[in-house]
Amino acid sequence: MTMNKTVLSLMFVAFGALAASEARAHDYPTAERVEFVLECMREHPGPEFEMLHKCSCALDRIAEELSYDAFVEGSTLAKAVTIAGERGSVLRDNEAAQTDARKFRSIYKEARRKCMFRP
Repeated sequence: MTMNKTVLSLMFVAFGALAASEARAHDYPTAERVEFVLECMREHPGPEFEMLHKCSCALDRIAEELSYDAFVEGSTLAKAVTIAGERGSVLRDNEAAQTDARKFRSIYKEARRKCMFRP
């Protein structure tokens, strides 16, 4: 049985409000939390309830490490350095961008490990 996306989103908002207190030092906007969790759940298919909690856990672990601004920059760079062709070369050839992207991916990988994602 699959959950309606609206119900899932509402559950996440409620869960996010509770989880936000855990990462209060680096609190992220609720909409950003929802977007992250939904994207994470698409990237890591599995039982919806389980993945909802694992993806929320991963964002909480990331929030312990990165301010919201650092999160936005790191996640954007991690995606942008994979852009093919000439458009992506600006970032692919930029060592600082590559370093920031690697740092974000490393933090995300460790967050997934701590939140017991399947290898």
